[in-house]
Amino acid sequence: MCGQTALVLIFMILVFGVECKGDITLVIILTILQGLCGMCFGFVISAICELERNAIQLALGSFYPTLLLSGVIWPVEGMPVLLRYVSYCLPLTMATTSLRSILTRGWNLLEPDVYLGFVSTISWIVLFLSISMAVLKFKRG
Repeated sequence: MCGQTALVLIFMILVFGVECKGDITLVIILTILQGLCGMCFGFVISAICELERNAIQLALGSFYPTLLLSGVIWPVEGMPVLLRYVSYCLPLTMATTSLRSILTRGWNLLEPDVYLGFVSTISWIVLFLSISMAVLKFKRG
């Protein structure tokens, strides 16, 4: 996962020329935490689903709405009010806002938009791991 993060950041900064006005360490840490959050979501899916086919359908069925509604492709501020509320209930939304604030505005960890991205991501990791453990304990009896 660290290698993937490094590769993405190298391409983002060196190849595509994205300027990082903030601390690159915060970008690296948040990106790694988001990768860990995605893996924990995968644990939840694998704990819930009995068949691989069902796990793939559930993963793909949740991936695209999350990607579209989290502010990665379309800004959250441009969404209808109902979708905006749904968007803030997704694991990627606050982290996307945080990364955007670090990269484009140069904000640090003391800004609410930045630290809420970290708090949200860590909260989702804990939630996903708790759900995974509860489901696995329930299935084992």
